Amino acid sequence: MSKGFRADTGHMAKAAKDAHGHAERVESHSSNLDAKTRGRLLGKGRFGMIVEKAVRPIIDSMITDMSKAMARGHRSIGHGLDISRKNIDEAEEAIRKNLRRHKDERDAVHLKLGQRVLGEDGLRDKHRERVAEHVDDLRRQGHGPQRHLDPTDDMLKERLGKPIRIVDGNKNPLSDAHGNPRFHRNGDGYFQTDEKIDPAHGPNARERLKGDDLYMDAEDPSRKHKCDAFSTAFGPGQDEAFMHAERYARSRLDPTDPKPVEFSPEEAWGPGTDHHERFRGFYIDRNKPFLPDGSMNYRPVDFQGAKIVAVFRPDGNGGHRMVTMFPQPVKERNA
Repeated sequence: MSKGFRADTGHMAKAAKDAHGHAERVESHSSNLDAKTRGRLLGKGRFGMIVEKAVRPIIDSMITDMSKAMARGHRSIGHGLDISRKNIDEAEEAIRKNLRRHKDERDAVHLKLGQRVLGEDGLRDKHRERVAEHVDDLRRQGHGPQRHLDPTDDMLKERLGKPIRIVDGNKNPLSDAHGNPRFHRNGDGYFQTDEKIDPAHGPNARERLKGDDLYMDAEDPSRKHKCDAFSTAFGPGQDEAFMHAERYARSRLDPTDPKPVEFSPEEAWGPGTDHHERFRGFYIDRNKPFLPDGSMNYRPVDFQGAKIVAVFRPDGNGGHRMVTMFPQPVKERNA
């Protein structure tokens, strides 16, 4: 396109292929090494057993954890190069089309009075406008932005509801041997709750809805709203990140089997060590659900290692609509 600097997308494609190839070779070497060493003693006799106990965990860790991390790193680099190459190709093709339309003075754009060519600020505003339009379209498709982008932190907390007390046959609350209230819990040890407020009702739900209506689902008022142990969302102002995540998820969707698409932030946004900072969320402290003043004890979610999950459904027109998309944290990091 230019006689100056130009990104060589062919070389970028080759580099991406090489990165993916490195990942496959690392995984292959790891598998072969694991097959050759797993279950075999590193030494015999008393000193051999000492070596076995001291060295075996290190070797196993190198074979599994380090190899997986290296493979993920190579794949992340390869995917980042693929995304960059695709974006450059699309941008250059758009420029070529524009130049073909205006290749000489006869086809030049003639501005009318009051019109202007968009500058840097104008282009930036136009981009924000298109991002907003895309996210608005996703709001019409399902409840992804309404529950996992738009809500305030307080709305995310209210979505968790209140822990359900265990009662006896006369509905009297029960306590443990230390006099602490007993609550229903799920299989992972998190509280079962009720009185959950759907963020899709909007920020003024308490003003508009009364009684049990406040705790019903915004999409299906015939049933109570549901939410698991974590109430999560993309951070404020992360509309563009949300848009790119949805586009990536849609590219991974299998139309013949539209099951939930789960992927890492790096797969959607390219390499990065701080992608988890784009998320926010809360859960109720499993050991101390209430503070001394009686208010709920919410804990912020640790999103290190989190995935993004997108759910699609047929739209009736041969395509698929995105029902929802949310960050899913690692439970072990939020015990």
